[in-house]
Amino acid sequence: MHSQITQLLAQKNVWMASHITDAEFPTALSKQGLALYNTAQNALTLSPVRASDFDSPSDLLSVYPVDCHPLTIRFSLVHASQWQNEESDAVIEFLTQIMLEAHSPAQLFVGFYQGKPAACGMLFTDPDSPTDTLISDICALPLPNHDELVTAMTRWLVQQASDKSENLWLC
Repeated sequence: MHSQITQLLAQKNVWMASHITDAEFPTALSKQGLALYNTAQNALTLSPVRASDFDSPSDLLSVYPVDCHPLTIRFSLVHASQWQNEESDAVIEFLTQIMLEAHSPAQLFVGFYQGKPAACGMLFTDPDSPTDTLISDICALPLPNHDELVTAMTRWLVQQASDKSENLWLC
């Protein structure tokens, strides 16, 4: 089971990278952003979660699925806030290349706090194994309530994932 879940994380990372590796003319900055993203991903650990382990989602965030490029940009800006200066610019360049398709294995979300993008996250489900969903890429802007924003986003994503999958994995 552990190798299957590790494979799910690897599939998610391959999917993320494909937006650069499959591009005809990727920029040097987007390649640098991909490398920074991969380094951060390699440091993550996976753990199983159950919806019952989490309180119901709070109303701290208004969460929207990323279904257009302006929301992809907002997702990218929030996610890249985990890096500083030039590294943040590179991660933004990488993440803004994400192209979502109707049957994408990934669903991206942006959480708005007081009308502004403040948190983000992803659900990734292998179409060949829909009983397993990876909850990942949860980030929040470095605001005074950062931890509360991350918790609110995590709760919301766990609730969404539990409605469609039996096994949930958090990284």
